[in-house]
Amino acid sequence: MFETARQLGRIPVVVVRGERVLDQTAWLKRFLAHPSMQGSVVLTTGNKRDAELEFNRVESFTLARLTSAEGCLCCGMNSGLGDTLRSLFLRVLSKRVGPIDRVVIDAVGLSVEQIALTLKHAPFLGQRYLYQATLTVMGQYVAISDPDCLKPELLLNFDEQSILKPI
Repeated sequence: MFETARQLGRIPVVVVRGERVLDQTAWLKRFLAHPSMQGSVVLTTGNKRDAELEFNRVESFTLARLTSAEGCLCCGMNSGLGDTLRSLFLRVLSKRVGPIDRVVIDAVGLSVEQIALTLKHAPFLGQRYLYQATLTVMGQYVAISDPDCLKPELLLNFDEQSILKPI
């Protein structure tokens, strides 16, 4: 269900958000513990999320102050999420960090629409990253939607074999 960077030719981005932070954290921990997720990097705005998520590749970033009336992160691409994504790509390219299969954005306090705009309108990022899906955690289930769809399309449950399965 979640292709890797080698399969897509760009680094896939999966955004995880939740109705409640505790549910999101518990689900994300389980998701990241799956063997197929070991090549992932998690980006988050939260402090000490690496300890909470019990995952070894967690990077924190500071949100840019929104500079447009619409709240678009693109206007603040010189800090926050954009800088972190650029830095991550360049560190992988220069082999200062290991290769990555995907980026998982822990969207606590972030607008999914703003993330989509950031990846779509920043040429450097858009050529290297592909916004693959948004996962919305609702208790023990997760709703999946593609980046262009505001409404979740499919309700899924965690599956040890394939990570997620329709319910």
